[in-house]
Amino acid sequence: MENPLTDQQTETAPKAPNGAGKRLVAWLLFLIVALLVAAGGAGYQLGWPWMSQQWQRFEAVESDLAAIKAQQAAPTPDIAALATAAATASVQSSLAAMDTDWQNALANLEARQVARGEEVARLLAGRMDRLEDQMDRLLAVDRRAWLGQEAIFLMRLASQRLLVARDIDSAQALLEQADGLLRDTGEPKFEGVRLAIARDRASLTAVPRVDQVGLYAQLSALIDQVDQLQLQFEAQRSSAPASEGEAAWWQQPSAGWEAALNQLSDHLIVRRRSDEIAQLMTPQWAALARQNGRMLLEQAQIAMLTANQALFEQSLGRAARFVALFAEQDAERVEGLMSDIRLLQGRNIAPVLPDLIEARSLLDKQIDVLDDEVSTE
Repeated sequence: MENPLTDQQTETAPKAPNGAGKRLVAWLLFLIVALLVAAGGAGYQLGWPWMSQQWQRFEAVESDLAAIKAQQAAPTPDIAALATAAATASVQSSLAAMDTDWQNALANLEARQVARGEEVARLLAGRMDRLEDQMDRLLAVDRRAWLGQEAIFLMRLASQRLLVARDIDSAQALLEQADGLLRDTGEPKFEGVRLAIARDRASLTAVPRVDQVGLYAQLSALIDQVDQLQLQFEAQRSSAPASEGEAAWWQQPSAGWEAALNQLSDHLIVRRRSDEIAQLMTPQWAALARQNGRMLLEQAQIAMLTANQALFEQSLGRAARFVALFAEQDAERVEGLMSDIRLLQGRNIAPVLPDLIEARSLLDKQIDVLDDEVSTE
């Protein structure tokens, strides 16, 4: 836009050429417009963000002022209640934190104790294993040797039962148990021992059994029969009437005479020179003979229980001699007694028993071999 020049300026300004003046004015105008545009752009670039920031601050101040007015319009809360609630929440949070810490500490302690217990158990187990190994090395034995020693004990017990009580059934049972122990070892070295045990068991099976109860009863019956042996006049005396008052009056003199003769026979015996000694027995001698026969039969019982064959036969033979003294006085009873005594004399009360030494000695040797093998390991 061109400004009109005043009269004074028109008069005092020099006159320039028309073409150069116009061009200069145009360039000035263009330069002014460019400066104005640049100043406006720079102002827009620099001033607009500042204006936006200021405007945002103004809006924030207005929102804070509205919030303060709203708070002032709301009822005022109880400061004490708020403080109590805050304190309670703080205490509860503290207690919860403490409980959590205590639970964690307890869990850690339990875990440590469990770990420590497992470690102690492991150490004890290892120590026990080492002690067992040391004991095995010191004793130089193992399970096979222990079972072998127990089998030896059972075999010795079987030998004692045979030697002391001649109990064949118990000995067989003990040998069977010993064989079972050796079987449980599974050791091939014990095969020879088991064969020897089998031979001993077969030998015991072949041994004849002695009926000790029956023999004892037979000897007791013979003892009772010996006590009943009587002389002839003793038999007559026992068959006499029990009471003289029952006899008739005419029989009283004869009964008195017989009583006198019986009384006299206790002190006086009349015999011929040709009579044998059995006919000379007095009542005292007869009682002594019965007592000796009884004692000899009781001795035969003891010999039978102890399996003493020689004493058994000797006792029966001597008892038979005392029984024979009553042959003429009590013939039927003596004949029965002599027959039973002869039958008993032929009985074998002491059959030969195996000694069971072979199997036990073999087992002792095999145990020694096992001990040497263990000690060298």
